[in-house]
Amino acid sequence: MENAKKLKDYLTRKIDSGTLKLILDCSKIDYMDSTFLGALVFTLKKVIPLGGDLRLIMGDMKSPIWFMFESTRMFKVFKTYPSFEDALGSYESQNDK
Repeated sequence: MENAKKLKDYLTRKIDSGTLKLILDCSKIDYMDSTFLGALVFTLKKVIPLGGDLRLIMGDMKSPIWFMFESTRMFKVFKTYPSFEDALGSYESQNDK
């Protein structure tokens, strides 16, 4: 719970300082509880009205949290990518529109 609060506070500071395009690498995470997931949802809800977004790097389907995201249907809530390059590219292609 303490780490989830630290993450939430950190991301809130980033948003408040004007960083609206966020990429969070979750590919090496072994376990994510509901508190951590709540911090991600909070961040997404905070940044979207400001014109930003949160993209998650999930790695491949062998990622330990892949199943959790799939079973909770969080893939419908978050934009997920297999690599940093793919996540960054999604922002760059969005700017081309």
